[in-house]
Amino acid sequence: MRAEQAGFKALALTVDTPLFGIRRADIRNKFTLPSHLRLANFDGHMSTKIHNAGNGSGLSHYVEGLFDKTLSWDDIKWLKSITKLPIVAKGILRGDDAVKAVEAGCSGILVSNHGARQLDGVPSTIEVL
Repeated sequence: MRAEQAGFKALALTVDTPLFGIRRADIRNKFTLPSHLRLANFDGHMSTKIHNAGNGSGLSHYVEGLFDKTLSWDDIKWLKSITKLPIVAKGILRGDDAVKAVEAGCSGILVSNHGARQLDGVPSTIEVL
């Protein structure tokens, strides 16, 4: 796996963002990348969407195509089967989800609400601790 070959010590898996946050400034400005630039983490057949904002943010349109809304705790078991790295679940805000993450095979959790940038209306991390 690429992360192992690059020397990473763990995988942090974001578990609480089923869709990309609305970035109103990017939409208003129709954020795109110039066609001669690319983002290293955004390769593949859909990466052309970053260059074509249409009615909104090219980055938002691209990232929306990357999210799989059907993921479940069972997918952590699958991920563990293809890597030797420990998996850390990022975005845990409830005790029962922390238990589920560990039961699914996570080696740890990160309490996070993404600075409330992805999901507004969530409690602060200090509140849930």
